[in-house]
Amino acid sequence: MEPQDQREQLFERAKVGEITGEEADAEAIRLGLGSLSSQPGPDAYRPEGMAYWTIPMVLAWIVYLDFEEVRDWYGPYRAECWHWIHRQWRVGLDGPVHTGWLLEERLPPTLSLFSTSLAFDKVEGEGPLPTMSAREARESLWIMLRDGFLKASGIDMGTGRRVEIPSLDWHELVPVQGRGEVDEVRRGLLGDGYREVLIPSAPVRRHWRRVEKPRLIPTETMAPVGHGYMPLYCAAQWIATAGGRRDFDPDDLEQWRPAYRDLVAAISSDAIRIVGVTGSETKPVPAHLFAGIRVKHPYEDMALDLILSNELVLVSLPYIDEEHWLGGFSDALTDRRGDHWSRLMVEKSGVRTLWPFDDAPPRSGAPGRPTSAHLFVPEMERRAAHGELSSTLAGETRYLSQWLKDQHPDMPQALPGSIEEVIRARYWKLRGRN
Repeated sequence: MEPQDQREQLFERAKVGEITGEEADAEAIRLGLGSLSSQPGPDAYRPEGMAYWTIPMVLAWIVYLDFEEVRDWYGPYRAECWHWIHRQWRVGLDGPVHTGWLLEERLPPTLSLFSTSLAFDKVEGEGPLPTMSAREARESLWIMLRDGFLKASGIDMGTGRRVEIPSLDWHELVPVQGRGEVDEVRRGLLGDGYREVLIPSAPVRRHWRRVEKPRLIPTETMAPVGHGYMPLYCAAQWIATAGGRRDFDPDDLEQWRPAYRDLVAAISSDAIRIVGVTGSETKPVPAHLFAGIRVKHPYEDMALDLILSNELVLVSLPYIDEEHWLGGFSDALTDRRGDHWSRLMVEKSGVRTLWPFDDAPPRSGAPGRPTSAHLFVPEMERRAAHGELSSTLAGETRYLSQWLKDQHPDMPQALPGSIEEVIRARYWKLRGRN
């Protein structure tokens, strides 16, 4: 039997329900025909490299903050996706009803389909968790377009030319599904408008930010010892954990809220000094900015009203390490226009005075075993500054393990493997610097 005949036979068997679509694929592969269902490989149609996104792609980013979901709503990608659909069908108008599997191309990406798909996935509990509804995402996008924070272009229906869409037009434009299942934005259902709307992806990704969380989150509490400043989040963690004496689920907002309430009150009344980065300079942050400010707590999803707020919002993010902190994973004062102040730090002496916890034993401040990373990492930094860093990672690990036993016998003794995991990235950075 010819390969095409073999494929047709498998299509027919699946169509009448004799086999499932998955079984048809397996049989086709066994016969050397390749899978009947198909989709582009993981490296094809990557949205990260696209300068412009369509409206469904932008909404997918706002809702999921996931590049795979954005790719899933790119037209050329969907046109190459063929998948099995379980359907009822009949021959003619009055023929018997059959149930089986049909191989179909995915539908073109439209706003209406995106809304329907999102609602279906929510009911079925499938796919990644959305950050907001399709309606909220569209409302958020339209506000940014109306206020001129995002610029879009489209094919003018009157002239047939691609033009930049004026910000004022978005006050009247509404999404309409045109002929051929193509999205259009019009002034009313029958008014003039634009089709094939494109939006620059870079500002979209900057405004609705996706922050990569590391595989391991350090569990130790940073104590307000010595002079200088500490990240605002670390001060709040110190307060919430009573200096490391109390562990709790980081997702438990009821544990975070009192700590941030008291810390913000101290900052706004000038009881604790605070500095931050604005532009490219580190400066004192005016205390009055914190009076009555709303807070997005660590591990909390950003609510839509906070994203679109005209007022400053304190967005607090967990302190992972210096690299993440310098890379934008820091506490910030932000509004719908973006960050006004970032890398917020409070004075250690103020935190220590108001929340001394002098008798606090060494505890983690978060679920998991206590660690001594806050001891051996600075020791490695000191050794690097004095040209004493070991020539190999294993050698540095052995030194720090013995140093911890000798200098801090009462502290948790990390295993060499754990020490190596913690210091690896920083060690190689220090090696490159020396």
